[in-house]
Amino acid sequence: MKKLTFVSIIVLLMATFSVPAQNSDYKWAVGLNWNWEDFHTVHRSVPDQFKYTKWQGYQFPSALTVGRFLNPSFNVLGEFGVSKLEKETMSSIGQPLSDGKFWTGDLSLAYKFANGYILKQSSWFDPYIYLGLGANSIKDDKAVNKTTYFKQITGIGFNFWVLEKVGLNFQGSYDYNIAPKLEVEGSGKSAKRDDYMHYTMGVKFRIGVKDTDKDGVPDKTDLCPDVPGKVELAGCPDKDNDGIADKDDACPDVAGKPEFKGCPDTDGDGIIDKDDKCPTEAGKKELNGCPDKDNDGITDKEDACPDVAGLPEFKGCPDTDKDGIPDKDDRCPKDFGKKELKGCPDKDNDGVADIDDKCPDVAGTVANNGCPEIPKFELYKVVYFGSDKTVVITKYTKDLDEVASLMKEHADVQVTVDGYADSQGNDKYNMKLSEKRADYVVNYLVKKGGIDKARLVKAFYGEAKPAADNKTAEGRAQNRRVEIKSINK
Repeated sequence: MKKLTFVSIIVLLMATFSVPAQNSDYKWAVGLNWNWEDFHTVHRSVPDQFKYTKWQGYQFPSALTVGRFLNPSFNVLGEFGVSKLEKETMSSIGQPLSDGKFWTGDLSLAYKFANGYILKQSSWFDPYIYLGLGANSIKDDKAVNKTTYFKQITGIGFNFWVLEKVGLNFQGSYDYNIAPKLEVEGSGKSAKRDDYMHYTMGVKFRIGVKDTDKDGVPDKTDLCPDVPGKVELAGCPDKDNDGIADKDDACPDVAGKPEFKGCPDTDGDGIIDKDDKCPTEAGKKELNGCPDKDNDGITDKEDACPDVAGLPEFKGCPDTDKDGIPDKDDRCPKDFGKKELKGCPDKDNDGVADIDDKCPDVAGTVANNGCPEIPKFELYKVVYFGSDKTVVITKYTKDLDEVASLMKEHADVQVTVDGYADSQGNDKYNMKLSEKRADYVVNYLVKKGGIDKARLVKAFYGEAKPAADNKTAEGRAQNRRVEIKSINK
């Protein structure tokens, strides 16, 4: 009884601690218990059971219990125990009156209330109910004949987890004996064996390792104990499956390489994609991973001339003649030239590039393709005829000679020879008269002046286009004429 009082005090003290209840971290539990049976009060009311109880037990430990976790709600319980029965505490019917050892073995299914639905799984208070089957064995007074019979068990228990793996256990059950029945001596009849109350109290030890995140890696070796991970990564997750734990992975959402702390290098240029301005093209480190085909220090994507080395000020394009105009815009990329002439030189400074200048060594005009302007040759002479005459007045022959001389000096010049008449006579006559006058001048220039007839363009207009008033003699004299004019091309 002193032992019971001592244990009760220990329970009251330790029950004030808060530690997690049994869970999937600890698949097994083993208990060492005191084991008692009470045959005396089994048929009494509950209050009387505690009042008239006659405990029959054995020294500690007298029972061994084993528990196996199935799921948050159910455990399997096994118990093997022994008690020392005393005749004076037995009821008067049913059980053999013996001072022998009373052996029990039980197997039960327990429903736990600390399952996450009723109480938290992490609760230190862990009550349960259980239902099972068992067997008892006892020898008679002479320790010769052994009787074994079967029973059904219904009970309730409590675990108080005072430490991570250590708890106190209390449980009590009603053990209903099933078979075989007890033969009543001398009557030829049999009677049911007495049922009894069965109690245990002791210490329970949880066996297993704690695995908070349920990833199969014990917390003590799990580098990420609160997050499910991979066994090969010491319990840490690896979202991108690159073999590098997320906690060590600088790019946890995309698969990468160990040498880059889990970051990818798609183009294999040694620069990780997140720092690579051209992640799909192998490039240079000094250009942040971008290529430079012409090795001019300007990335291809910013190089206006990526296939030939150039200068930064021209976006990577060259300026071969160093005239400040990139070759791609320079009409004369090998000759130093002027910006206004698109990079071409102009030796005579006439504003016409040498490649377009037909006179590159002498200043000219743009209109004359860089050559000096030659004054246009203009020839205009008028010779006059007497009334109704087709031969020029003698004093004008020197004008015809001058025309011939000028045409010889300007061999490329053509002239028009236009004949006219005054208004005397009818139109038809005057038209014919003006033609003859033009013919005279043409023949004079050809035969006497030596001018190619092809250079003379004849025309005649009769009395049309008068030069003066035909109403006066002076006006009519001015209208009897032939006009010689140069043709400008």
